[in-house]
Amino acid sequence: MEKREKAEVLVVDDHSLVLEGICRVVNRMPEAIVADAVTSGIKAAELIAKRDYDIYILDVSIPDLSGFELIARIRELNEQALIIVNTMHEEVWIANRLAQSGVNAVILKASASSELAAAIRSVLQGKSYTCPRFASICRMLARHSAELLPHDLPTRRELEVLQGIAKGLSTREIAAQLSISENTVETFRKRLISKFDARNSVDMVLKAVSRGWLKLE
Repeated sequence: MEKREKAEVLVVDDHSLVLEGICRVVNRMPEAIVADAVTSGIKAAELIAKRDYDIYILDVSIPDLSGFELIARIRELNEQALIIVNTMHEEVWIANRLAQSGVNAVILKASASSELAAAIRSVLQGKSYTCPRFASICRMLARHSAELLPHDLPTRRELEVLQGIAKGLSTREIAAQLSISENTVETFRKRLISKFDARNSVDMVLKAVSRGWLKLE
């Protein structure tokens, strides 16, 4: 039987000690090996543009380039990419964004190192994975959303429009930013007002913040 090659991994974390810890865990596994490890989101973006990795392990809070931006770039190049988010953030709005981002696994940095190994093995087997703590947060959010949003939950595109509205952007500015028509922006705005059972856009933003779908800067 031919021996299977190890999965090549890109690790991105702006904390050097955390990065080293992740690399140690991965390199001890028979299934995977770290191909590249960087502390810069911009450097990671350069590597992502040059080659495919079997697995991407990254944080979402990277100072020079958001982890969510990296996720979007990876997905643009390879919809089937295996992405594991390793984060310290347990905030509701982060959990909601991760649920919308379509990553393959989420583990919290407070978890045991065995959780990272379990996540890697799961995604290589085509399964999603969340550490127990994050799974508990997701269950709480599901109950919360079921209670407060009786209609369909906001889509990823609707959330992008919502973020533009919260920043005070005009319909034209949001349309230009998202490369969609102004009529489409207005359609999304009306849907969002309905989904949040809001009186107007201001009320919609306030309700979105209170329910964890949006974070005001």
